[in-house]
Amino acid sequence: MSILRFRVTFDDYDDIHRDIDLQVDHSFADFFLEILKSIGFDNKHVGEFFLADHNWRKVASIGTISGTDMDALKKVDLVDHIDDPHQKFLFVYDQEVRWSFNIELIKIMGSPEYKVTYPKVASSVGIPPVQYKETLIIPTRERPAEDGRGRKPKAKIAEEEEDDLLLMALAGAADEEEDTEESEPEEIAISEEDLETDNEIAKLAEEFNNTTEVDENDSQADAFGGDDDDEYGSEGGGEEDEYGSYGGGGGGGSDYDE
Repeated sequence: MSILRFRVTFDDYDDIHRDIDLQVDHSFADFFLEILKSIGFDNKHVGEFFLADHNWRKVASIGTISGTDMDALKKVDLVDHIDDPHQKFLFVYDQEVRWSFNIELIKIMGSPEYKVTYPKVASSVGIPPVQYKETLIIPTRERPAEDGRGRKPKAKIAEEEEDDLLLMALAGAADEEEDTEESEPEEIAISEEDLETDNEIAKLAEEFNNTTEVDENDSQADAFGGDDDDEYGSEGGGEEDEYGSYGGGGGGGSDYDE
């Protein structure tokens, strides 16, 4: 009995392929299961086989199949749809995602290998993509409950202490703001020694002011040329002679010369 070797490749991933050997009497249902098994996909979804031309264009549908409904292709043998030594098929799986595969006959062997069970994967290249996209679930932290003896676990105590410290810090910041807004002027304490010193400074200032007033009066008197009695000039100290002249100081003569 002849062995048929098909190369199965992803339509979107050229560097990934599987070489699968089947006997000529195997059906498309056998091929369906072996393809999904070789790439790690499940068989829960519906798949469909197509005949394809040399340019990988669809020619005709062979039939649909799923893991729960395989009867339609269980009786359709591979050899019934092979008329070319490089026969090509298309396989589309899961109508929502539409995984597309290109299938090509690459080798025909005259007899099966000794003690080998078919179908089998003769070659496997590349890691296939993941069938289902994983949903990232972010775990939430739950607060532990108190134990049976009414005590809180250490983790809960530590968490509450952190909360208390945070509240205390916020309260301290609020108090500082209130103190800044409502602060009153500070009273300056004056000691007795400071008072005595201030009194002495006040006395010195008073004496200085008195001295300054006296000096000002003297300077004003000098400005007018002496005492009030000297309004018309000072007397020479001599006595008036018989002619009414005065002698003194400068030795002044008489009014008339004889």
